Amino acid sequence: MSAHDSNHSKGHAAPADASTGALPFAPTLRKLIVILLVGFAVPVIILVLIAHFIASETEPPASTEAVGTQASTDQRIAPVAQASAAAPAAASASTPAATAAASAAPAAGATVADAGKKVYESTCIACHGAGVAGAPKFGDKADWASIIAQGMPTLYDRALHGYTGKRGMMPPKGGSTASDADVKAAVDYMVAAAK
Repeated sequence: MSAHDSNHSKGHAAPADASTGALPFAPTLRKLIVILLVGFAVPVIILVLIAHFIASETEPPASTEAVGTQASTDQRIAPVAQASAAAPAAASASTPAATAAASAAPAAGATVADAGKKVYESTCIACHGAGVAGAPKFGDKADWASIIAQGMPTLYDRALHGYTGKRGMMPPKGGSTASDADVKAAVDYMVAAAK
């Protein structure tokens, strides 16, 4: 063997230590896996925090009135229901007061629908737009059929208090700070689109 060959063979390490059986690349592989996990997790966490910050900046402050019970819901919608019931009678009357009452009923209903659309577009679309985490996609009748069949009280409860089940998961109020009434309006908006 020449001097060059003996120097060349000294420069290369053995591929594995035969006595320990350890692979020389194992520590490097572990480091690579840790770097990949951290490199993936950090941007995802930053994006979630940014989305939460943006969503919390666009939400109106929470209402201070007591909400959540059927009695308080009935009290809040009673004026709208009375105006809606009075609208046909008012339409036949020709007084200015009757005309004003008749035009107030559709405006109040439009406000509720607008609130539902606004909450959907600011919060709910993140999951319901693409079906993330098992969320039924907006407007997809097949996705929503079994959920709508459970009844609106169940839908409201899951939207307000969260849901974890075999279909997926949803945080309370979709992670937003919207009022209970606005969250219910968003549920109504999504259900109407899926019927």
